[in-house]
Amino acid sequence: MVTVETRLRRGKVLTPSAIPCLQRLPTINITLGCAHGCGYCYIQGYANYPGVDRVVLFVNTLEALREELARARTKPRRVFFSPSSDPFQYEPEVREVTLRSMRTLLEAGVEVAFLTKGFVTSECFELFRDYPKQVIAQFGVTTTNQSVSRAIEPRAAPPRMRIDAIQKLTRMGVSCTARLDPLFPDVTDTEPNLSELMPQLSAAGIVRGSASFLFIRGAFRAKVKSAYAELGGGFGAFRWAAQTFSENCGPAEMLDRDSRAERMSRVIAIGARFGVNISACTCKNPDFPGPGCAIAGNTLEPWQSDPGLFGPEQLSGRLPDGPGRI
Repeated sequence: MVTVETRLRRGKVLTPSAIPCLQRLPTINITLGCAHGCGYCYIQGYANYPGVDRVVLFVNTLEALREELARARTKPRRVFFSPSSDPFQYEPEVREVTLRSMRTLLEAGVEVAFLTKGFVTSECFELFRDYPKQVIAQFGVTTTNQSVSRAIEPRAAPPRMRIDAIQKLTRMGVSCTARLDPLFPDVTDTEPNLSELMPQLSAAGIVRGSASFLFIRGAFRAKVKSAYAELGGGFGAFRWAAQTFSENCGPAEMLDRDSRAERMSRVIAIGARFGVNISACTCKNPDFPGPGCAIAGNTLEPWQSDPGLFGPEQLSGRLPDGPGRI
């Protein structure tokens, strides 16, 4: 059972993120911690992580946001929800704070962007229907298999619910992309899994998406191993190599570069068969080409993915370490 603890926010609501693709946007974290309980989630290594099955909800977010907007000389163009938690967690009190905050921004003419694996409910659709051109949505989904999803992200929304939400939003005119992250090697990056997922994404209106593979840090290594054991996979069959992420993201362990390149090429090729243009997340793969994942709909030139780009000979060196935020 998840415990929601309420707390007053003491610092600013609109804060910068060290994640490279979010550095130009203000962001809002509705909670500390996240109820989804994803075993691979990087926030488990944060110093302020409240612990398993515990979420801290900032109940004065709306009031503080209104004050900051009133004091600001210029309004932000766009605000991202929520880099260290999901804005649409199952707990209704969390979604209420999210939606009231989003409404305040939308009514002020500010765009809202979000990444979710959560529960986009009727209240969400009612709000977004009034502001379709001000909403940028990215949905995290790596499988249509509910058993696999439950093993790796136990309290996130079922995959079918996420795909249905994509379809409803795209029909409203909301910009939606898919995020295949993290892909579990030999579990969710397989031909059968992706050949089931990609046509459903395409049918829901997805034409673009980003992808990256599982990475591991000490704080959640045991959970990842447990998920593999539950799924009958072989965690120990892979060579987990040290990987330096993009600037300000810190290091972790991932598949070695050649393995990632080969697998990413397959992901891109399968997506292309169904009209879904997949690009690599370059925050986590700085040794891969491309503009990145555009997590918040950042303005970038379109990039047509080419599986041939991901041969080992095209992979460049690594970027320096930085303080971790992914």
